[in-house]
Amino acid sequence: MLPALTTIEKPTDAPAREARAVGDQQARRGNLLARLLEWFGIEFHLVDGETGELLHCAFDQTARDWAIRGELCRAVANRGTAEIIEDETPLLVIAIPTHESAEATLVAVGTFVTSNTATPTQLLLAGEMLGIEPSDAAAWIRRQTCWTADVLLRMGQLASQHLAAGDRLQKLEREVKDLSTHLSTTYEEISLLYRLTQNLKLSSKDEELGALALQWLADVLPAESLAILYTPAADSMGREGRTEPLLLTFGPCPVEATDLAAMVEHFGLGLGQRPLIANQPATLADNWQWPAVRELIIVPVCEGPHCFGWLVAVNHLQGGEFGTVEASLLNSVGAILGIHNSNSDLYQQQREFFAGVVRALTSAIDAKDPYTCGHSDRVARVAVRLAEELGCSKKQVETIYLSGLLHDVGKIGIDDNVLRKPGKLTEAEYEHIKTHAEIGYKILSGIKQLDEVLPVVLHHHEQWDGNGYPKGLAGNAIPLLARIVAVADSFDAMTSDRPYRQGMDDAKLDAILRQGSGQQWDADVVAAFFAARVNIREIAARHGQNQVPDLRNWT
Repeated sequence: MLPALTTIEKPTDAPAREARAVGDQQARRGNLLARLLEWFGIEFHLVDGETGELLHCAFDQTARDWAIRGELCRAVANRGTAEIIEDETPLLVIAIPTHESAEATLVAVGTFVTSNTATPTQLLLAGEMLGIEPSDAAAWIRRQTCWTADVLLRMGQLASQHLAAGDRLQKLEREVKDLSTHLSTTYEEISLLYRLTQNLKLSSKDEELGALALQWLADVLPAESLAILYTPAADSMGREGRTEPLLLTFGPCPVEATDLAAMVEHFGLGLGQRPLIANQPATLADNWQWPAVRELIIVPVCEGPHCFGWLVAVNHLQGGEFGTVEASLLNSVGAILGIHNSNSDLYQQQREFFAGVVRALTSAIDAKDPYTCGHSDRVARVAVRLAEELGCSKKQVETIYLSGLLHDVGKIGIDDNVLRKPGKLTEAEYEHIKTHAEIGYKILSGIKQLDEVLPVVLHHHEQWDGNGYPKGLAGNAIPLLARIVAVADSFDAMTSDRPYRQGMDDAKLDAILRQGSGQQWDADVVAAFFAARVNIREIAARHGQNQVPDLRNWT
């Protein structure tokens, strides 16, 4: 639980609304700190982006002289992007700008470690940076998860973008609320906007929400037809999958995509454009190029500097004219759709970043032990095949793929001399190697998207008879996905060549698996292996060393 925020208030006899404003401000800041704690696993300081004043101090650090750091935070607030502001081994300090309001910027400042060890000199400097004694700094450093500057900076930038997207969505919700006040007498219109905002799912495709919007608009707008013209990706934010204009319609639309594109060009419509309304007699003029269109409204589907397309109402249903009420409603719906498109792009960037983190961790494992390069990728793909043979769900298959890629991530923390030793390990060295399961669990435990992967990373060396590690679990107490990865891991380990031995032949491998069925490994998983044996060996041969894992369909 987060401690109460540290705030400085002037004595005042302000009315209750001023007290409520202060309470709201504290709640917003508390929510910000809670989200950062969830994402990064540590508590942050909060700094006023205009003055550099320290507003909140992390609970495990004391207030230090913030004169210099405050100026750095002001610069970060002005530039509007996350930055590393201090880099003194083994500490990294990142500053992440966030918008408390349209006028005020807060800067969240977090201290991270690149290593859990430090020299006496480094501890002196670390204690000064943290505002604590060197001995306390050493204990603090040992408790932290290690980060690299590159990953930390990318996570900081992603957090800043995510918070900004949330601010935009909150702004949109306020606009929708204001619009509802103005249209309080028109229940159907309010209901439409409410239903749209409730369907702002980032994973939904833009055309799905667009089709719903047209269907619901048809219930409240007196228009014969409604349409959305989505422009190609090159005209917006480089989204994949749309190289040609896409026209969605509801009702008998008398114009094609080319006609709507021509209208946009004819009227010189662009970003910041007010809704275009065309009624008779303008549409009866000799120079009107679309005789089937009697009345028309066009509004942009946009967010910020990005235009995704155009929302159109064509021909008044009762032969009347379109006015500002209809145009205002269409404009609000266009704004909602634009925000959704923009946030969907940000969501895709988050997915790609997550995939990049997994790839980076997989590459780090391979770099740590080049003799097993490609092992994680092969284990992941073999484990997927076993999971499919066992009838696992799509979600379980996705989880087991990521688990296979990351099952040995803890080897990053194993001594190189032990990990790469070509001969037999001593008992002490073997015990050191065994710690990689728990190390891997700790490395990944701060990444919420990998929560379901953690049991596999921790327990993939448990054995059915209880003689495995690190917890000595037995039978069904071992998570199913960990039991599957255990067989895939053993298969690849036994069949892969090493500098000190050749990979095991099929006959010997089969004999070992059968002998260990029901003792070292789950008998059902071993049976699944033999049922899919031919396909599994094809997978192992096809995905050899130096493979780059493809995560586009798995995140």
